[in-house]
Amino acid sequence: MSRLLQAFAEGLLNPILVPAHALALCGLGLFIGQQASRAPAVLSFTAGLAGGLTAIALAVGPTPSRIVLLADAALIAGLVASAWAPSRPAGWLFAAIAGAAIALDSPPQAPTIAQGNATLVGTGVGASALLLLVSACAALATRRWQQLGLRIVGSWIAASAILVLAVMLR
Repeated sequence: MSRLLQAFAEGLLNPILVPAHALALCGLGLFIGQQASRAPAVLSFTAGLAGGLTAIALAVGPTPSRIVLLADAALIAGLVASAWAPSRPAGWLFAAIAGAAIALDSPPQAPTIAQGNATLVGTGVGASALLLLVSACAALATRRWQQLGLRIVGSWIAASAILVLAVMLR
């Protein structure tokens, strides 16, 4: 049982310890926190995450998920930095892409199927928790100077994602 718990904990920390995942989740959290209706975007993210984790559990092969994730993070963070909100379905699509890309970029390195599944569940819980935490904090930023700070953080996330993407594609 302790090995399963350790595998779950490894998955739980994965979204925080992998820089591309943390960038994407923070950017998406800022984006969702600025929306009037946050639930559909969170549900879209969760659906994409669940679909990607299911695909990993069914042993999908290698994908360009890290590149897709960084491009999506740069786009979402750029929207936060520019304070421009696209149509709701476009925002939901960006959230679903981020969820699926995070999941597909998180194949477990476990010796057994049970430990691999525990890692995947931990990854899903950790990614969802980080997204909800960041979006709740962003939703609390209602003053003008706080919103400006969110835009600055969004620009840093976008710049970081673009730099990492450029290095990967070089």
